[in-house]
Amino acid sequence: MTEPRKVETPRVLGIDPGTRIVGYGIIDAHRGAPRAVAHGAIRLPKAPIAARLETIFREVRALVDRYRPQVLAIEEVFQGKNFQSVLKVGEARGVVILAAQLAGIEIREYAPARIKKAATGNGNAAKVQVEGMMTRILRIGATGSADETDALAVAYCHAQSMGRAIPARESEPETPARRALREASRSPRRRLPAGAAKTRDRRSPAAAAVSALLERGAARAVLGASYRNRRRAGGRRR
Repeated sequence: MTEPRKVETPRVLGIDPGTRIVGYGIIDAHRGAPRAVAHGAIRLPKAPIAARLETIFREVRALVDRYRPQVLAIEEVFQGKNFQSVLKVGEARGVVILAAQLAGIEIREYAPARIKKAATGNGNAAKVQVEGMMTRILRIGATGSADETDALAVAYCHAQSMGRAIPARESEPETPARRALREASRSPRRRLPAGAAKTRDRRSPAAAAVSALLERGAARAVLGASYRNRRRAGGRRR
């Protein structure tokens, strides 16, 4: 059994299992700014599934022995249209978990939507968005495949769950409504006259607007004009 590394910074091994390519990403979960240690892809031979599973087991154990992570982070079981593909990926996932269990390291599983949200701020983000954010946050160059960035994303998700990663901001553009709220929150408050009581206005924005119109007499003018127009058209006052 591999002895855990005697360090204060947790090291996380993220795995993106597959039957052809297994992506891996290793990060040190420094507070506020995780650092990428290594990332790559295990390309499996064209062989029967049993032989490929053996390769996955040996390669994952080699990664654990070399980098000595404290945690394995992996995606939860997902659903797909092709049952056979989902079954084989599930077998590969089970082998990865077994290798980590025998090595005596902690195993954490995360839903795909949570991983994407941790990486990009959007639970429905596309793979290209995950790749772009991971290369930017972890300050690494372009990866060889999306499997590597997916593995880094699941490792980063665990670092964020520990409170050691800064959550990614929402990647959605700012809407006019959000912009108006932001500008309103930054606008200076009106100063009250000296000696005036400072009371909190608990009315809704609509009620406050109507009150302001009444104070200026504008509402009376509008209602009066509306009433005169109805009288001219032969309508009755309700």
